[in-house]
Amino acid sequence: MRTIAERLVGEAVVVQIDTQENPNLAARFGVRGIPVMLLMRGGKVIGQLAGARPAEAILAWFRQKR
Repeated sequence: MRTIAERLVGEAVVVQIDTQENPNLAARFGVRGIPVMLLMRGGKVIGQLAGARPAEAILAWFRQKR
């Protein structure tokens, strides 16, 4: 199966952040547990999804929120 990033080419940019190496960034967005996905538009969080999910569920969530 292709990765989520590959499947969203042209629709979104997918970025993975190491919260141990970037604790200030994690704090800025209130990340308390991992995994967590934040959907952002214009620098603002417009959606958040916590917990491990299958790729299809993540893609469905993304398409619902955009």
